[in-house]
Amino acid sequence: MIDCSPLDIQYYKKENGGQNSAREYGLERSGGQHIFFMDADDYVDTIVLDKIIDLLKRRHPRVLAFNYDVRSPDGTLLEKHDRWPKEYSEASVHTGLLYSDSLWLQIYEHRALCECGIHLVQGVKIGEDFASATAILAAIGEEYTVGECLYHYVRRPGSTLQSPPKDSALDIVRAFDAALQQLTEPIQTEYHDELEWLAILHILVYNSIRILESFDGNKEALRKTREWVEEKYPNWQKNNYLRTELVAKGISFQLIKNNWIALYRCFNKIKKIIK
Repeated sequence: MIDCSPLDIQYYKKENGGQNSAREYGLERSGGQHIFFMDADDYVDTIVLDKIIDLLKRRHPRVLAFNYDVRSPDGTLLEKHDRWPKEYSEASVHTGLLYSDSLWLQIYEHRALCECGIHLVQGVKIGEDFASATAILAAIGEEYTVGECLYHYVRRPGSTLQSPPKDSALDIVRAFDAALQQLTEPIQTEYHDELEWLAILHILVYNSIRILESFDGNKEALRKTREWVEEKYPNWQKNNYLRTELVAKGISFQLIKNNWIALYRCFNKIKKIIK
C-alpha cells in the first residue's frame, strides 16, 4: 500500500517496546515540519486534514489542538467532543492542559517538540499518552486551537483501557510521576493548579475507579494511589477546579474523592441493575 501511495511515506519497523517507544523512534527519524501522532485503530477526516495542513502552513503554531469524536468499530458516532471554538485562536495553556490529555489531540511543530526537553513516558501500559501530552504542553507553554473535528477515536471493547493488564493498576501513577520529574520547578509552579487537578481527576478518581472495576478493588493499589496524590499535592482538596469543573459534581467523583469506597460499590451495583 505504501509503495502505491502518491505521498512521500517513510516506514520504519522496530522491535516491540511499547507505543511511546515506537513514537520516539519515529520522531528521531522524521524530517517534516510538524508531528501528528495517531493510534493504530483510529482515523481522520481527510477533508478537515487538508484544511488544517493549509492552516499550519499559513500560521505556524507550535501546538495546534482540534476537536474529536468517539466512534464504534463500525463507525457509529458515540460521543462528540467540541472543546474548541470554530475559528483559529490562541488558547491559554492553563485551559489547554485540562483538555490536552492525549498526544493525538494536538499537532506539534517538530522543532518545538524536540526542543521542549520532554521525552515520551515509556515502560507503562496505561497513562503514557496522558502524562506525555501534559508535560509537553506545559513545557512548550503555547497552544492554538481550531474547532474542526479532525480525529475519530475508535472505542474497542478489548482495548487496554477497557481491559487493562493485571500488572498495570499503578501504571498511570508511575507515568504522571515520570512526566512531572521532567518539568522544571518554575513550570510546575506556573501550572500547579492544573497539574494538581489532573492528578485528582486521572489518578485519584479515574484510577481508583479502574482499580475497583478491573482489579477486584485491590486495597493496596487503592491506598498507594491516594497516598501518591496526597504526598505530591497535600492541599489538593482546596483545588479551584473541584468547584468549577462539571465532572467534579458527579456522584461517582464525589464518592471516590471522599474515599467512600463502600458507598461507591453500592452505587455502582444500583447503576448496573437499572441498566
